[in-house]
Amino acid sequence: MNGYDWAPPTAAEMAVWEAKAAEFERLAAEQAEERFTGHSDSGLVEAEVDGNGRLTDLDVSAEALRQAYPQNIGPDTIEAIVAARAAAGAAGREKAAGILPGVRA
Repeated sequence: MNGYDWAPPTAAEMAVWEAKAAEFERLAAEQAEERFTGHSDSGLVEAEVDGNGRLTDLDVSAEALRQAYPQNIGPDTIEAIVAARAAAGAAGREKAAGILPGVRA
């Protein structure tokens, strides 16, 4: 047997994988409906994303606009979006681990 030899999956194995695929599709649809928030380290910007990481809301505080260094709004915005996306990703990995043990959460 070499590295190219393989046995096709049995019907029972295919049924198991098809069920897992259907469960992942359900999970993806459920995750897309959830919302996750993140804040900049300064607390001046808050971002909300859906479970797929798409930005759904962004709140820049009035204080951020009045501060002496308004150029910080850009990096603060990125921090908030990254934090929200990280929360969404962690939630998705945790749910995926329930379907496929061994998926790192």
